[in-house]
Amino acid sequence: MYNTMKYNSLLGILLIFGLAACHTAGEEAAAEASETEGAEATIALSDEQMRLAGIELGLPSARSVANYVECSGLIDVPPSNLRSVHSPVMGFVQQVKHLPGEYVRRGELLTALAHPELIRLQRTFLESAGRLAFLKLDKDRKSELAAADAASRKAYEQAVSDYEVEKAHSEGLKAELKLIGINTDELEKTGQIQESIRLYAPVNGYITKMQANPGKLVEPNELLYELVDNSHLHLELQVYAKDLAYIKEGQVVLAQVPGTEEVMKGEVHLIGKAIDPENKTVGLHVHLDQEPQGLAIGTYLQARIRVDAAEVQAVPEEAVVRNGGQAFVFIKDSSGFKKHPVEVGRTEDGFVEVRGLDLAEGQQLALKGAYYINGME
Repeated sequence: MYNTMKYNSLLGILLIFGLAACHTAGEEAAAEASETEGAEATIALSDEQMRLAGIELGLPSARSVANYVECSGLIDVPPSNLRSVHSPVMGFVQQVKHLPGEYVRRGELLTALAHPELIRLQRTFLESAGRLAFLKLDKDRKSELAAADAASRKAYEQAVSDYEVEKAHSEGLKAELKLIGINTDELEKTGQIQESIRLYAPVNGYITKMQANPGKLVEPNELLYELVDNSHLHLELQVYAKDLAYIKEGQVVLAQVPGTEEVMKGEVHLIGKAIDPENKTVGLHVHLDQEPQGLAIGTYLQARIRVDAAEVQAVPEEAVVRNGGQAFVFIKDSSGFKKHPVEVGRTEDGFVEVRGLDLAEGQQLALKGAYYINGME
């Protein structure tokens, strides 16, 4: 009996030690696993590995980063730089000096027109000028006679009336001929009637439209030439009304022809005050920093307007690794690289805004090569 109790006691003691040993082994295994996980979260790279992978270290920088409003539009010129040329009278085109697309200088001959009506107007003006000279002499003579009671007052008043009527007629013809382009002073002096009139370029520019050919009969309401002075090309953009609240005068605009790499820079000069009810857009007038070369009026462009610019902490885009909806950077300390989640914001010119990044003293980021480090996990 005593031996049995002694055996049971010994067996209990051994069981207790066995359970304690198992518990201790479990704790050590858990601790070892924890240490292993911690080791996996830190990626250690040698200087040679970093050099070969092109990893560069540094700190976030303070940069002005903005959002962009996307829009489109056309190359255009101010209305004052677009000139239409019409014939002031009906006439037959006698000659055509230029071709569509040619550049002409102000005062350069475009075409000449002839018509019997031109001759009739000049003849009527010369006849009126002759009568006016006679009526003036008659008025002056009757004024002297009336003053000496040698002629009736009525005769003098009639002479004055005839003179004033003819003077108004003559002045009207003179104004009409001047609009046509005929020098009435020269016409009155020499009496030589012009058989045709000439139309000259009103501005320096390119001929964008031309509807004249020799022998064609043209009317005053018919467009003959359209000239564009392209010394002040600008952009006319269309922005959706929903984005109008972000647009301000002076904002930077970047534009380019689709399919090309050249970027034109300018700024918002004027903002339209009316919304197009059909397209729900508002017009913007944009001045370019440099006049574009080789672009025709009406060229289609895609543009971005820089809005909501702010000074933020930013890193190169290649410093950020994205996984699903999360973004990470790699922070280096004395033990190696550790992945750290960040919140990203605006992106511009290869830099992205990062928030929620607090670096301890001596820590740096992998500004380049983050994807290489991510692949080493």
